[in-house]
Amino acid sequence: MHTTFQTVLRSAIAMLTLSSQAAISAPEIVWSLEGFDEPESVLAHPTKPFLYVSNMNGTPTELNGKGYISLLSSEGRIIRHVWIMGMDAPKGMATDSKNLYVADMQQLHIIDIEQGVLVKSIKADSSVMLNDVAIDDTGVIYISDLLGGGLYRYHDETLDQWIPGDQLPHPNGLMFKDDELIVATWGTGIKDDFTTETPGGLYAVNRETATLTPYKNAQQFGNLDGLADAGDSLLISDWMNGNIFGYKDETVQLLFNAGKHSADISVKGDQLYVPMMFSQRIDTYKIE
Repeated sequence: MHTTFQTVLRSAIAMLTLSSQAAISAPEIVWSLEGFDEPESVLAHPTKPFLYVSNMNGTPTELNGKGYISLLSSEGRIIRHVWIMGMDAPKGMATDSKNLYVADMQQLHIIDIEQGVLVKSIKADSSVMLNDVAIDDTGVIYISDLLGGGLYRYHDETLDQWIPGDQLPHPNGLMFKDDELIVATWGTGIKDDFTTETPGGLYAVNRETATLTPYKNAQQFGNLDGLADAGDSLLISDWMNGNIFGYKDETVQLLFNAGKHSADISVKGDQLYVPMMFSQRIDTYKIE
């Protein structure tokens, strides 16, 4: 009982600290585009003027074969609304120079970008809901399992669980930066409506030892979804409340509110791309 009370108290203090920080007004919306089908993730290609949008086209856990990827220009022009089809509930994505990697329930899809073709789907038999993807500088692919917990790793044509769920419950957003894998977690005590008893936070994962290190002053502040690199800071989206946070100099700051169910974000240059999952649109903000 005493331990539970301490946990609740720490959570309340953490959230009070965040709520006391005044959020700036939302930045300018450069463009907004509607007509998507439960868009979960937007990914900006690092060198080409393209955006990829994963459309679940159903509920987050639905296996209906209707999910697809849209191809957009960086300026918000639709190139192919249904570019790659035949998925279930596609979510987070990552890309290298040749392929686009997509997390989709119990599968990792590999798409040839130049050909615009789904070339391979690899199943992770023990997974429940694969959610986000990151690639390190050696080409190893990391995938989070939001509902099952833990991280998977795709390397040498093999997809295996790398970190078990009991060590890392409900991870969501992933990003590789400065020789470490960054994980944004959803929280613990997850319920049917995806609310949690305790909010999530940020962790660094050592890729050699698979050890987890909590980010200082960045715990229990939201049901965290997307992670984006903004130079000297991180941007993090809170899906449940729509908050966009920044993390810099060991401090979490509430930047603005994008609206509930803002999912897996992406940054390129001075543009922040935010998929509004249940509003069926993409909002693009100009950031400093």
